[in-house]
Amino acid sequence: MEAKYFFETGDYKKAEKLAKKAYILDPYNRMAFTVYTQSKIAKQWQNYINDSIKYFKEIEQIANKNKITKKDKQKVKIMLEIIMEEYKTLPPSHLLPENLKIKAKEMYEKGKKLYVEVFGKRSG
Repeated sequence: MEAKYFFETGDYKKAEKLAKKAYILDPYNRMAFTVYTQSKIAKQWQNYINDSIKYFKEIEQIANKNKITKKDKQKVKIMLEIIMEEYKTLPPSHLLPENLKIKAKEMYEKGKKLYVEVFGKRSG
């Protein structure tokens, strides 16, 4: 139950740890298995969001430079491609909190839009 609480409050790391412990103690505990599995998936989605935020901050720093070099532009292109491609690899789940799905999609759409604005076409 405690693992489910942490999952519901967005502490996926703690939820995964507690659910794994409960599952090891009782391999027939379906709730523990579900929370464990979903916590691992939610962590992937949260990591994608966190990484995207870091990339966008870095892109903003580059954009605010007085002179943007060819190397800077290439770096921005790679970061945006990572944002777009990583989104496609996120594992689907019906039990995933809706806010994670929404935020991840926002990051993807923002990256895609910026890519088209800066580079004039969609990657790959």
